Amino acid sequence: MEVRLEKETNAEHGDQWRICYITDFSNVGIGYMAELTKELDFDFDSGIFQHLMGVTPLEQARGIYQVWEQNFLAYSLGIKAYQVTLTTE
Repeated sequence: MEVRLEKETNAEHGDQWRICYITDFSNVGIGYMAELTKELDFDFDSGIFQHLMGVTPLEQARGIYQVWEQNFLAYSLGIKAYQVTLTTE
């Protein structure tokens, strides 16, 4: 999974972080033919949602986003399945 955060400076509110996109990856294929591909991509900057079956407006992905978010929180807070790595540009 990859999450892009960008820092914005606002005179009224100070520094704030915003989520640009969230991309969730999965392995597709079997054995040596398996490859890592985008499974779900919530692009908040562009207003689109991409998945294995195509591209739709982000507004139409509200339901799948809520399911994804609940699963992410259960895995990250409940069983601590993720290892966090931070990089800067």
